[in-house]
Amino acid sequence: MEENMVQDTFNSLKVDGIFYLNEKLEPIFTKGVHHLSDEELIFSFYNFKKYPLNSKILPIPINGEGAPHKEGFINTEYGPALFSAFQVRDSNKFGDNRGFLIFIQLIEQPFLDLLNQSTLTTISIDNDILDKNLNGLPLWGEGVIVEGVKPYRHILFQDTNGLPVIILKIKHSKGDLPPLLNEHSLIFISILSLFIYLFYHLITHTIIKPVKKLALSIKLIDEELGFKLLDDKFSVKELMVVSNNVNQLINTVQQQNDLLRKQATTDQLTNLMNRHGLLAVLEIHKDLCIRQGISFAVVMCDIDHFKQYNDHFGHLQGDQALVDVAQILKQQCKRANDYCARYGGEEFTLLFSDMSENDLQKKLLSISDAMKTLNIVHPKSQTAPHMTFSCGATIIKATDVVNHSLPISDMFKCADQALYEAKSTGRNNFVIKEFVTLAPDE
Repeated sequence: MEENMVQDTFNSLKVDGIFYLNEKLEPIFTKGVHHLSDEELIFSFYNFKKYPLNSKILPIPINGEGAPHKEGFINTEYGPALFSAFQVRDSNKFGDNRGFLIFIQLIEQPFLDLLNQSTLTTISIDNDILDKNLNGLPLWGEGVIVEGVKPYRHILFQDTNGLPVIILKIKHSKGDLPPLLNEHSLIFISILSLFIYLFYHLITHTIIKPVKKLALSIKLIDEELGFKLLDDKFSVKELMVVSNNVNQLINTVQQQNDLLRKQATTDQLTNLMNRHGLLAVLEIHKDLCIRQGISFAVVMCDIDHFKQYNDHFGHLQGDQALVDVAQILKQQCKRANDYCARYGGEEFTLLFSDMSENDLQKKLLSISDAMKTLNIVHPKSQTAPHMTFSCGATIIKATDVVNHSLPISDMFKCADQALYEAKSTGRNNFVIKEFVTLAPDE
């Protein structure tokens, strides 16, 4: 919040104070800055221990759907002010209560000037009668019964405790109708009004509505952050041209985004998912395990003695071997939620959704048989005459979830330890290790 609530924020929002209190009404972030002079302001109204009545400015927090807020008027060290308070939810309108956000704007002359422009009248602060009997003064927001023409009228602003905050004095103007408004002028005004009405409807149906339709379609695209083609059927030729051009641009951007998305998640050599894409689908598996209790397996596969293969045959043939092995592994991922990725170098990672340990053993044996059938000759291997795999695997179950958390780094560490054990016991085999959340220094 410190990084976002800079001086310009107060200027643009036209507020003089922003305060965030946690659910215990303890101040977490408080900042007061005069939005016109940039002068630092120090408020204390939110100290509810000192000013317990001020706690009424906060909306009553709820646990169900919604985001309650409250607004009104309050006295501060710097004079009367408007306030607006909101309940802060955990992540959305259904989340847990996380406190309150309060905005303050001082009621000063610039505020009155804005009221003067909006109401075309003269409004000023009249606190001279605050010490007098205020009974009978109309309150802000209440309907006013007009009993007669007066030169001015008072409006009383009260805080949430019913105490007076400020009194505005509204000066009225009165006068007689100008002599130009006679019978002929009224007829002329009526005819002119009818002409303007007809002209307005003509412009509305031929220009304004089509433009609004196009603008609304573009706004929806911007708000939804999606790409939808615009309707290109307009009575105005120019709008049809604009719509067609925007549609062409949308198609081009969509194609470029699809290409960039594929490049960002695909290994260029093997055409498998790369590590970036692997982490994305691993997040999906993790969420399914946390929310729905669906287990999944992480398998780390490493080609045995691949460096010796590269040194003997050269990197070009080594790259071709990686491509062939990648296809073998990809064929083992037959279900929609199974994935194969190149983790890096000669190392690959497999993700299998909802797989028991017995089924995982069969799958790893199938991978070993497929490598033997592929029969990539490896004369420098100390394990077998053909290229082989060592695999380390772990199965993450719903019972492994602790405090709605599953550290992805621990999944890789556990599978990597299993891979190390498979290599240290002769290679060309696999080890399935029980998943455990590791200590930070492991």
